[in-house]
Amino acid sequence: MTTRKKIVVVAHDVGGGGGMERHLEEVIMRLKRDADVTVVAASMKLADPSGVRFIRIPVMAKPVPLKMIVFAIMATLRLLFIKRDILHTTGAIVANRADVSTVHFCHAGYVAATGNTRSKLNRSLLRRWNSSFASFLALSMERLIYKPKRTRRLIAVSSRVRQELLTSFPYDGDEVDVVPNGVDTNCFRPFAEEEKRALRRKHGLPEQGDFALFMGGDWPLKGLDFVIDAFNRTAAEFPNLHLIVVGKGDKEAYLPKIAESARKRVVFAGKRPNPEEWFGLSDLFIFPSSYETFSLVVHEAAAAGLVVLSTRVGGVEDLIEDGVNGYWIERDGGLIAERIRSILADPAKQLAIREQARQRVSSLTWDHTYSLMNEIYRNMHEHRHGSRGFEIERTHP
Repeated sequence: MTTRKKIVVVAHDVGGGGGMERHLEEVIMRLKRDADVTVVAASMKLADPSGVRFIRIPVMAKPVPLKMIVFAIMATLRLLFIKRDILHTTGAIVANRADVSTVHFCHAGYVAATGNTRSKLNRSLLRRWNSSFASFLALSMERLIYKPKRTRRLIAVSSRVRQELLTSFPYDGDEVDVVPNGVDTNCFRPFAEEEKRALRRKHGLPEQGDFALFMGGDWPLKGLDFVIDAFNRTAAEFPNLHLIVVGKGDKEAYLPKIAESARKRVVFAGKRPNPEEWFGLSDLFIFPSSYETFSLVVHEAAAAGLVVLSTRVGGVEDLIEDGVNGYWIERDGGLIAERIRSILADPAKQLAIREQARQRVSSLTWDHTYSLMNEIYRNMHEHRHGSRGFEIERTHP
């Protein structure tokens, strides 16, 4: 007789707009068909919350350090009274012994790679203090919790994160798995030319021309300066080239950096709820980010059939083969401009790159993500209890 596992998932927030929140929603929506799921979080925004027990941990959204402290204390205490077969945490956020933790962001790895530049980029003293204290707390929690005797297994979202974890914490290679995020390939898909023109009309853009897209927040870290520099260098040579910037940032600080003669061809669209439309109307995706753990936006751009130009950051390293399904770039406007010139000069090569990108990402679905996660649950239980007793039925792909 098969008995359904009782799995408790702990996270600050489940569901919503962020990549981590989206990952949790996609996994939980599938997991609830095969197991009894309890979510312990500050918020839960599932498209269909039926069949999921939600235990809310009431915390304030800001300041972030206080939210982290209050959540850690209250969630740790609440978990003492929840029966479960598997405790699955999202990062180092509670002090309870856990079976597995999914690591979307390794703070120790980030600091080693960047010198904690995020706090240095904040303009005000208060924000720098807030960011530094939040980083200190996160690093302290990682040192406390990422130990095999406290958290049995870790799941990294990319090979980059896995290597950071193995370098920073006392785990063997077979104790850290890689489960990449998925992509909704039905939502993010190549658009036919007529669809593309219709979208451009909808957003008040020229129907003809080549559109380069930059998408994301944290513009200094994501490299918008280098994208604008590359656009300035190529704008006169390619008068039909346009640049679209989607995401939240200080528009007024970047407008003066755009060549005056080409300023009308740059659109700051702001933060948008429908990224698939902006991918759909674009041709190139430029992403000179300084650091990523798993760049979901790059995978979505590849699924949409764009020519992807990206730095070698987490997740993208596992996706792109230079010159086959995308291109590596550096955080250098001149070098990015050279790459743009070569792409626009060879439409046939553009088409081949787009097709290869779409094909490469087509297997990285959310069903694939859940299948890998499901197998980890199964192996953990069999290792602890043997194969008899109960298992998760894999009746859904």
